[in-house]
Amino acid sequence: MKKKKENLKPNGFAWLIYRIYSSIFMKLKFNVKYDRTVFNNRNKSEGCVVLYNHACNYDHYISTAFFKRTKVNYVVSNRFMFNPLIRFVLNLVHAIHRDQFKNDTASILKMKRVIERGGVIAIAPAGQVTIHGDIPYINPVIVKLLKMCKADVYTLQTSGSYLAAPKWGLSKRKYPITVKCVKTLSKEEIKSLDVDTLYNKIINDLNVNDRVNQKSKNIEIKGKNLVSGLENIFFICPKCKNKYTFLSNNNSLKCKCCGNTIIYNKYGFLEKSTDSDVLLENESLWCEYQKQQIMVQIKAKTYVLESNVSFYSNPNKEFKLELVGCGKLIYENDSLKYIGTYLGKEIVKEFNLNILTQFPFSPNVRFNIPDEDGMLEFVPDNKQEVFEWATFIDAYHTILCEVKEDAAC
Repeated sequence: MKKKKENLKPNGFAWLIYRIYSSIFMKLKFNVKYDRTVFNNRNKSEGCVVLYNHACNYDHYISTAFFKRTKVNYVVSNRFMFNPLIRFVLNLVHAIHRDQFKNDTASILKMKRVIERGGVIAIAPAGQVTIHGDIPYINPVIVKLLKMCKADVYTLQTSGSYLAAPKWGLSKRKYPITVKCVKTLSKEEIKSLDVDTLYNKIINDLNVNDRVNQKSKNIEIKGKNLVSGLENIFFICPKCKNKYTFLSNNNSLKCKCCGNTIIYNKYGFLEKSTDSDVLLENESLWCEYQKQQIMVQIKAKTYVLESNVSFYSNPNKEFKLELVGCGKLIYENDSLKYIGTYLGKEIVKEFNLNILTQFPFSPNVRFNIPDEDGMLEFVPDNKQEVFEWATFIDAYHTILCEVKEDAAC
């Protein structure tokens, strides 16, 4: 008997509740302003793909309020499905969930079906929220996906969300957010243009940088302890080179080893406390500095990263995480492995570094390693190590890309 296809049309009542809640929530929290002109003038008789930049954890609420009565199929990380309440809502609106940074043919086929019935797909190509405000790495495979969908492509350009609610931030903030829709590609352009041109047009429209825009806007960020949480991503002090030494207090970070003190001002910019202090100009440059330090050591075969971790997974392949073991996660000499317990047994699990590009993570909370065995989540005893693991895999992937480029020359 032929298997019945899954219903992918969002539940109308569920979408109504979701978008009303999102609209009220975003109005009260950020007073978000929307420009829907381009999206409202699209060809409504055909399906389309809407991309959006991913600068804060409220992006789904922001975009849902933008879409208003247009019911949309979101493409979301499987990680959301492990929260029972969020899973219930996402199932009602028929969100398409997929594993982050892994090949997932089933989700691609669902996206094509939505487009074919005239629906709207919404997806954040970065896969996770930017940690420093710059556009994260966008896998060029997004071009292949859009070519398969054969539909017009629009981009929601959200401005202000990074300064209003940075991924690393732990304090409440107020900063204006605006959303504008632009048409990025027509289906004719997707068919005729080469891959590099398509990719560059996508990146150009997704590249909204609040830190750069703030230099001309100079709008004050309302809130207290604005710097709180930044110590969880600044894991190397550029003055003494020690790790995990920054402590936050009010709007300053101070290294407990050398006293190096950095001020995060009311406009979101970094400043020295004294002339003797050492800083990088912004969060992006600081993260890049840390990445470069790791890359140098990886190339020299001197980099070692070891964490005592609690290991969470879903051994029954259900959307339910449970503590399955504890042990050590170790990188050394091009080898990444977990040594410890799994469901009461001692194991050594090795990971293929050649296929890993990013570790989804929450600063000072946890990180995940994409793997065919399911959802693998690690919580270090020292949670400040989380972002170093995320930086390490980014550094390692960059080195692999450099090697491939050199080999192609």
